[in-house]
Amino acid sequence: MAFDRNLRFVVFRYSHHSPHSGYSRTAEYGEKLFNSETIRVEEPLSRALIRERMLWKISAGTPGYDRTSMAVELKTMWRMLSEHNSIYHFLYGETTYHYAGRLNHRNNNDVVATFHLPPAGIKEAVHINWHIKQLSAVVCVGNNQREYFEPIIGADRVFFAPLGVASDYFIPSQSAESRDPDLCLIVGENYRDYPTLRGVVELVAYLRPQTKFVILTPLKNARFLGEHPNLTYTSGISEENLLKLYQSASVLLMPLLDATANNAILEGMSCGLPVVVTDVGAVRDYVDPGCGILTKPKQARAMAEAVIDILNNDSERAKMSLKCREQALKFSWEESVGKLKSIYEALI
Repeated sequence: MAFDRNLRFVVFRYSHHSPHSGYSRTAEYGEKLFNSETIRVEEPLSRALIRERMLWKISAGTPGYDRTSMAVELKTMWRMLSEHNSIYHFLYGETTYHYAGRLNHRNNNDVVATFHLPPAGIKEAVHINWHIKQLSAVVCVGNNQREYFEPIIGADRVFFAPLGVASDYFIPSQSAESRDPDLCLIVGENYRDYPTLRGVVELVAYLRPQTKFVILTPLKNARFLGEHPNLTYTSGISEENLLKLYQSASVLLMPLLDATANNAILEGMSCGLPVVVTDVGAVRDYVDPGCGILTKPKQARAMAEAVIDILNNDSERAKMSLKCREQALKFSWEESVGKLKSIYEALI
């Protein structure tokens, strides 16, 4: 994919993302599509260089901005002083971007940042907006984020480019018999609606006792749900076992409080797993109604009935499975990263 400007991705990787997941993979595919270069988060700045009180002052307004964030931003800004006609794309704007915008447009360079949290979450994570105004463009992974950024930077500088999924790795099982017709999978922790989830488990277990729930989440979250004979907790599994879970379950259950992009939803759909999900935030940017059932927020009974309907209807579940895979292919990493090209071209 021809591109006539230098492109630098500023990367941070979260430890809870599997090797095939996470927005940092944008840089990997960007290198293939745009011949880009990656500026990685390496060692944090030494305490001998920046003492705690100074760090506290420097990071004011962005609580997630730490020594590692500062190290990669300083490295990026040093590059910006000597390079020309380049685009510097911070892949996690909430945590690694703060001061680089001060050099925006110098040497014909542009600074871009992607943000991942829903509007309410951004307000909690970012208490300032002057640095956002300095960006050439903001990339959103959910259209619901526009309501936060457009009043700050203008609608013409806010763009949507979806999260991608490793559709070549997260694939349906070759055998339909590998799916357990009674297994419902729950994945993740951020913005999960645990009270509603607890209600769903209790209702489904009462109405359809053979249903089994497996939740993949840090074990600390068990305090929100408690114990139930139909519910099994798991955590820290290998990526191979994660894939097997997606391939063996018959429903992915996602009670949410809010949402932008969601790795678990994309990975599940890519494996042909129908989803029962709360219709909040940017869910409809990714989930077509034919991929499962969307319910109103905090409606445990509606979600429970949706789970039971899918588990009890083999033919409809098979149709949803095909639709899920078809929908997920629209968000392959090649497709998602390719959409960034038009954003970069708009900066020229």
